[in-house]
Amino acid sequence: MESPLPEQLFLDIPVADVLNKTARTRLVEPWASRYCTAISEKRYGDAIYARYHIDGRAKDGIYTDLRDKGDGPFEIHETSVYDMILEDARELAQTCPDLYSDALLFYRESIPNDSRRDIIEGLFKIGSAGPATELPGNRKCCG
Repeated sequence: MESPLPEQLFLDIPVADVLNKTARTRLVEPWASRYCTAISEKRYGDAIYARYHIDGRAKDGIYTDLRDKGDGPFEIHETSVYDMILEDARELAQTCPDLYSDALLFYRESIPNDSRRDIIEGLFKIGSAGPATELPGNRKCCG
């Protein structure tokens, strides 16, 4: 039996899978422990921040990946984790407005002493803008 997700858009790894080390992604400490602790304490901004670090691709608040510019070799691209979260949030608010609304309902329960309250506030700001236009390709993540 699969354990439930805390929230399926940003907190998409079940806590039990992290604790039991059965998650289908690489888990890096201290982020795996921080993810679980933050969720249990309802510090959801901290949990989202930990989630974006949990696989080791983000270090010191910077997410690094390779980007294809289409005209040659891949280039290293660095983005702050905060900006990456908000970029993902904008896309999800457009492609999955119902799931995004459900996520915002979940994040209302985040406690005030969450050290990454800025993340929660950013999600709500994006949510209040509503889905303005369809993204190119008309991609959908929800049924």
